Amino acid sequence: MLKIANAKCKFNPVSNGETLMKPTKLLMFMMLSMFVVTSGVHAACTKLNTSGKWGFSTTGSIPAIGAVAATGIFTQDASGNITGTQTRSLNGDIADETFTGTATVNPDCTGTDTIQVFESGILVRTTTLHVVYDDNGREARAVFTSLVLPDDTSLPSIITIEARRLFPGKSE
Repeated sequence: MLKIANAKCKFNPVSNGETLMKPTKLLMFMMLSMFVVTSGVHAACTKLNTSGKWGFSTTGSIPAIGAVAATGIFTQDASGNITGTQTRSLNGDIADETFTGTATVNPDCTGTDTIQVFESGILVRTTTLHVVYDDNGREARAVFTSLVLPDDTSLPSIITIEARRLFPGKSE
């Protein structure tokens, strides 16, 4: 006789000569049932549940120019409109910038953002980002997939963004 968590389990012979422990089979069935139920339950991402106020940092480089870093805040509304500000360093040159854009959010928590960035009200670049929302919509990660200047010059870039919702659970 085996004692597990104050429960007595008896080994029972089976007709084919194997020995099975009935409580173990029941426990395994219950655990498998819980896995099947919980693995299928997750919230899909939408523009609504990714909306809110976010803080972010950007790091990377534009190989032809140099290192890039930025910190800022943005608001993404339930329609996918983005507005924000950032302080950016490009190879040591510091600038305060504003930006606007749109977000596309897929049910699998991936998305695409298209952002227009301005300095003193003048468009300085348009970027496209591939975004992944994680931690139940409290965090996001992105990589630049394109960076285009106003004269249509495309610059290769190696830039990533990490963002965190400033007030988790509140959407705007």
